[in-house]
Amino acid sequence: MGDTSKDDFYVDELKSALQDWHKVHKELTKLTEERRQKGRLVRSLLSVIKLQKGESGTRDLLETKGLTITARPFLTIETLHTAGTATVVRRRRGTRQAVEPATVLEKGTRVKMLAGMYQGYSGIIASTQARQGKRGLDVTYFLALEGPRGDRKRTSVKHGALNKSWQVKNG
Repeated sequence: MGDTSKDDFYVDELKSALQDWHKVHKELTKLTEERRQKGRLVRSLLSVIKLQKGESGTRDLLETKGLTITARPFLTIETLHTAGTATVVRRRRGTRQAVEPATVLEKGTRVKMLAGMYQGYSGIIASTQARQGKRGLDVTYFLALEGPRGDRKRTSVKHGALNKSWQVKNG
């Protein structure tokens, strides 16, 4: 009879714990979905502002409104500037050379291709992507180019190839 009361006690505790778990799980699922929707809304609003003001204009606006810190997880360029001085890597002859994050180029910067399939083409940086790699932050620029004969192409280049296969155009 003592074993039956122990079993009942443990089963009742298990039942209570399972009910609590399901309640918390349901709340967590609801919060996760809400967080996903809010994140999508924030990214959409930031995209609209970036289209209207550009990257630097958006940063300036967020700074004047006091939103820089709260918006930081959604801003690629902000992540680049706060990543630390030794995180952007330039590869040269097998060695790594740190690049100041402030030298990471912004969307809209004019560029010219020096070598490779698109040698002689010029254009702008259409977007920037940064990933945390094994050796630090790996920055890729996506370029919208126009050739000498007016043909348009798109390509991507690494930050480490700056001034080797491509360069920033002055003016």
